[in-house]
Order: sequence, then structure tokens, then C-alpha cells
Amino acid sequence: MSLERSSHLPGGFQVRHRTLGIFQGSAIELAFWHPSSGMPEYGLCRFSTEDKAQAFIEFLCSPGCAEAIDRTDLTIEPYDLAEHERLISEHPLPSAWETPS
Repeated sequence: MSLERSSHLPGGFQVRHRTLGIFQGSAIELAFWHPSSGMPEYGLCRFSTEDKAQAFIEFLCSPGCAEAIDRTDLTIEPYDLAEHERLISEHPLPSAWETPS
């Protein structure tokens, strides 16, 4: 679970792909989406403003994106804090202290 206080406040926006799901974040220049990522423990990515979510959509649809996406597949919607909390509580990340070496 995130320790950042603002992560528990209402508000914000999320980006949804028509078939892949809700944007969770990115790594190695690739976007990850719930549920298609298979990594619910990472929760959902929250954008503080609709403009920031739109700017990210612009990037995802641009030639600069490694896996450019069709703009018509993406929508901006209010952030689902309840779904985020459910995902991270039902699928917690293992602690580095608990991982056998």
C-alpha cells in the first residue's frame, strides 16, 4: 500500500483502454494495464488533473511511444479509489524481507 497521504484522497483521473483496461504505469517504455497486465498489486495510476491525463494520452498515441495506441481506444474517467484500494489490499506486493533468498 502506498504511504503517500495524497494517494488516499478523493479526486483525480485515470486512463482506460477499451480492451486492455485501466492504465497502471509504465516500465521499459511499455504501458501496463489492469487487468491485462496480470499485476493487480500495483493498483491504478492516478493523474491529478484531466489535462495531465490528456497529455499522457497524447504521448501514448504519438510516434515517440514505443507501442503507439489508437486514440479512439482511450478514455479519461474519474479515478476509482475504491478499486485501487481493493487491488492493492487483495494483492499486496511481497516485502523484500519476506522473500526467501
